Amino acid sequence: MEPDWAHLLPELVSIISKKISIIKEYVNLRAVCKPWRETLTPRPLHLPHQVPWLMLPRGSPDDFRKNGIDDSYITFYDLSRSTIHRFELPFLSGKYICGSSHGWLILEHDYRLSLLNPITRTSIKLPSFSDVSTNLVIGYKRKRSDSFDEKRRYKRCIRKVILSSNPSEPGCVVVARFKSLGSLLYYCRIGDSSWTKLRADVGQNPALSPTWDFIFQNNLVFTMNFKGEVTIYDLENLSVMTFPSRLMLNNACYNLVQGVGEFGGPLVVKHSVDSEKTSFSVYEWVNNGEPKWCQVKNIGKQVLFINRFKSLPVLSSANLQLENWQGNQICYHAWRPMTSEYFQIDINCVNLESRKDVENIHSPTDEFPRKSGATLWLTPSLI
Repeated sequence: MEPDWAHLLPELVSIISKKISIIKEYVNLRAVCKPWRETLTPRPLHLPHQVPWLMLPRGSPDDFRKNGIDDSYITFYDLSRSTIHRFELPFLSGKYICGSSHGWLILEHDYRLSLLNPITRTSIKLPSFSDVSTNLVIGYKRKRSDSFDEKRRYKRCIRKVILSSNPSEPGCVVVARFKSLGSLLYYCRIGDSSWTKLRADVGQNPALSPTWDFIFQNNLVFTMNFKGEVTIYDLENLSVMTFPSRLMLNNACYNLVQGVGEFGGPLVVKHSVDSEKTSFSVYEWVNNGEPKWCQVKNIGKQVLFINRFKSLPVLSSANLQLENWQGNQICYHAWRPMTSEYFQIDINCVNLESRKDVENIHSPTDEFPRKSGATLWLTPSLI
């Protein structure tokens, strides 16, 4: 007589689950059968805080289609275990990955955005933006060698997207910046049928000071322009405030980060490369009567994960229970050329206060074609 695993005592199923230390294996355990899924919570309390995974480069849908390659696969590098996780996600096929937020991938396709959790395979479709942005499609003159594309080629129009929270939770708001609309931002809530434009502050000229970056902070949308000026949008009462800035950017690359500092305000991470050495400076937005940016050298137990491209958001993780991740660190990755056609990815981590590199940070050993797509960080989520 074969054992009836589906009716195993819930106490024993719970004991088995606590032996698992990898989030992907926990998902597989919940998928064994309905009773096990009902016994095990979506959020395992015994698993430590998740170190973000790095999505490895992949080609665009056009490249896959041209070469007849299945584009439903995606690969992540797990920093905590120096291992590779590969997923087959049919929903991903034919879509461009334009970001990640709260453990979900943000996909662009056919004049709309979709959200996909690669761990649970849950997907959410957002409203079409064909009535928001114009000239999204360009005519494509076929060559004899381009028989793969008999229609007009889709022109990507999303520059950056962020989520206010996990989209499976009530009240999630999506904010997007479109390439063809300058610095204008649009937002929608899960379930909306259209996008709504964030109105600009009185007297503000987006053409003269286009938005560089934006984040959610305490249910407010913070934006920063090329001058370092900060604009705050309240989506509840539709108010908007703009503040001047004394932060000298000097053409450096920078990213806004959701507040993890002493005063709870958002952070700015400036990074530059000098003599092949990457350096970082962090500033916190302090609003105690006279709003200003103050440089900080300690962000507590936080580790900031910087993406290679500034249009992708910075991830922040705290209380990572691993030997090399003690906090007050910045983790980043760079492309190292191997040949004229291929490169490898180097993952580095530096202590913000001492500015010393953290040792024993392992990188993937794979080589990737130079024409591969972007890499991005994603914190795996089970909801």
